[in-house]
Amino acid sequence: MDSERLPFLLAFNSLPRLKAQDARSILEYYDGDAGEAWLHPYEWSKIAVLSRDAEEEILSRRRALDPAALFDQWLNYGCKVTAWGDEDYPLLLRNIYDPPLVLFYHGTLPGPEDVTLAMIGSRQASSYGRQAAEIFARDLAAQGCVIVSGMARGIDGVCHKAALSVGGRTVAVLGSGLDVIYPPEHDRLYADISGSGAVISEFHLGTEALPYNFPRRNRLISGLSLGVIVVEAGAKSGTLRTVDYALEQGRDVYCVPGNVTSSTSRGTNRLIKEGAAAMMTCAEDVWQNYSSAPLVRPAAQSPARTEDPEERRLLLALKEPKRADELIAQGLTELNIADLLAKLSFLEIKGLIRQLPGKYYQTVIRSIRA
Repeated sequence: MDSERLPFLLAFNSLPRLKAQDARSILEYYDGDAGEAWLHPYEWSKIAVLSRDAEEEILSRRRALDPAALFDQWLNYGCKVTAWGDEDYPLLLRNIYDPPLVLFYHGTLPGPEDVTLAMIGSRQASSYGRQAAEIFARDLAAQGCVIVSGMARGIDGVCHKAALSVGGRTVAVLGSGLDVIYPPEHDRLYADISGSGAVISEFHLGTEALPYNFPRRNRLISGLSLGVIVVEAGAKSGTLRTVDYALEQGRDVYCVPGNVTSSTSRGTNRLIKEGAAAMMTCAEDVWQNYSSAPLVRPAAQSPARTEDPEERRLLLALKEPKRADELIAQGLTELNIADLLAKLSFLEIKGLIRQLPGKYYQTVIRSIRA
């Protein structure tokens, strides 16, 4: 990245009302000379199609910006940056309708040789959705697929963690500046993703995770990916907007079918029914479209590896989600509530069970056979 050009690209990227395609048109008019383009703001409306309101807001915002200060902010924060037209700018993203002018990132961007697959779904994921997301993300990441998602609560977080669990690579695309971790409880996940893949944002540093940022973020999730897998989505889920982007961008779309009585599967079931998405019931359904090699799943980790009889009894009982009080009421354990909760916490630490919303527990299942 040219250090003389970058301050002005950061400044253009910090004008919220200036769309990326309009900024590119302006830069192209000045033969890519970002510094020269920045010096002629009253020419911008003649080059790009700007409404009067947008032009006034852009000019007002421009007067308050200092490209050198933005450059210093970037240097002090210490992330990497690539811009449209640079050699390391992701090839798939470069070819969408509205690629971002600038990408801030930690880690390593996926290359043209990578099989990148987006996995998305509901923030209010069901136990079924979480289990399916974990298994499919793990199986695909184990083949070398790069799993792309949005680091949100629910399905996104499950997919990132599952990819990491097999030493795979994963990419998180944020709806905030790179220095704003959202949701905040994913701070450790943010660090782990940065170490194995990349955390990416087109938003300038300091941008909060505001609702209107996420539709823009979603076009990058699909734009970075060869295919988009929807694990769960309600009838009016925001996840479906990512599907719209994927279809516009010519990406493959897959959906995991769900229970017809479940509100979190109405969107995915409808997409399958209407023919907008292919049905996915195992990782092979997707993998076979990108590789001729057979899918080899990661080695299963059997709950039987524990030698404690009470632990083994609990692992068998928790094949279906249950709360601690249900285990006692159904006679599935002889432990009192205090000892049972301690035992459950220990099994969770060992990675043999997981806690689900509503204080339910379930045994971790490592793979689904086709």
